[in-house]
Amino acid sequence: MIFSSGWLKKNFQGRLHHLMCATVLFSALCTGANAQTPAPAAATGTSQSGSPAPAAAPAATAQAAPAASPDATSPPPAPVCHSSPGETGRILVIGDSQAQGLAGGLRWLYRTNRNMRVLDHSKISTGLVSVSFYNWPDEVHKLAATEHADVAVVMFGANDRPPVRVHGAVDPAQLANFTKIYSARVHDIMTTLKNAHIPVIWVGHPMVRDEEFSADMAILNTIFQDQAARNGAQFVPLWTAFSDNGHFSAYGEGVDGSKVRLRADDGVHLTPSGYQKAAKILEPLIACYQPDAAQKSKPAAPSAPAPSSATQ
Repeated sequence: MIFSSGWLKKNFQGRLHHLMCATVLFSALCTGANAQTPAPAAATGTSQSGSPAPAAAPAATAQAAPAASPDATSPPPAPVCHSSPGETGRILVIGDSQAQGLAGGLRWLYRTNRNMRVLDHSKISTGLVSVSFYNWPDEVHKLAATEHADVAVVMFGANDRPPVRVHGAVDPAQLANFTKIYSARVHDIMTTLKNAHIPVIWVGHPMVRDEEFSADMAILNTIFQDQAARNGAQFVPLWTAFSDNGHFSAYGEGVDGSKVRLRADDGVHLTPSGYQKAAKILEPLIACYQPDAAQKSKPAAPSAPAPSSATQ
């Protein structure tokens, strides 16, 4: 069979074009597979707010992310008690919708105690990732100057999912940069309250139903715990108290010992019974800041022996 030179040239170019396309497609598939290989980070997360992740800081200046830990499981150390100087103990509550629910739990806890007052300054749909809608570090500066509280209870996390994932995997550079920025805001709040002589009880976020969301909360809890240790605050974990052998459960033991629903339908927030349980967990710590709490916390002096009834 005889083929013209034009036909051969055209046929060769067509085959070359198909070969090049196949090569490019294969390379793209390989690149995508490598991009989705999980990074060697201990926790993962996705952005709930939809805001782009902050640009990665240079490797030389980016703060290393603290070792990931879902939550401290051991109870917090006993604080040094400082009783309220007045007749009323004032609890300042700061944070998002979880903090608002916790304020309700604290009001329930002290419903018969006229010497305790809950100052609820929580605000729903806020957090520390985005300060454009509500700048919490600035607001805490104002609150520290105007609210003469005896103790502050702080809770964040539901709106602060870390934007650190690329193609489904945590990017170490993004995580380090997020940790640096978020830690600075947590540090600002803690030190502002501390400088105003308001002790800080920072409450960790509990496990949630969605596994990736839980991984996000584990990242935040690690930052909270790390900053509390650095800045003289108390970090109180809720992870174990609101899980069932390491797994999410909507039900658990209530304050009266019976099995009740502790989690809301969204799998994130708590029910009123759940917030009451969280408040009960905080009660021993807050007791140190009640009126005359320091005196009440002292061990009772041994009683003198009764005089002998025997006659001399």
